[in-house]
Amino acid sequence: MSSSRLGLRLAVCLLNISEARRKYIVENVAKAALLKKNGQKHPEVSVLNVFSDQGYNRSVITIAASVAELDLAENLVQRIPGCSVFLFGEADLPEKRTLVQRRKQLGWFTRRDFSALKPDLGVAPARRCGLTACFRAL
Repeated sequence: MSSSRLGLRLAVCLLNISEARRKYIVENVAKAALLKKNGQKHPEVSVLNVFSDQGYNRSVITIAASVAELDLAENLVQRIPGCSVFLFGEADLPEKRTLVQRRKQLGWFTRRDFSALKPDLGVAPARRCGLTACFRAL
């Protein structure tokens, strides 16, 4: 993502996907993140990195966007069935909780029943947690 504007505020999104072995699925999710609701490419959205761990069958896609493009989370929820979005940092208004605070509040590492979680956008994660996104404004 390039911009000639000084002071462009960015948001970062980490998409955690329970998939790594079928590369086309991971690529389709990354491509979906780049599109607006009308199917056109977001001019201020970039996929920075895709990391896949085939042994654990997990992938993480790192996306950066202008804060003005925070509807990116809403677009993902619409384009990818079963997507859960949890906001933190500047994107988590009005609380602005850190990722650590958010995970503690949710009981992320101790919880056994994820269906009771209330995401900020999308549906409650399934046990397998197909796609979970965390958004943070920088």
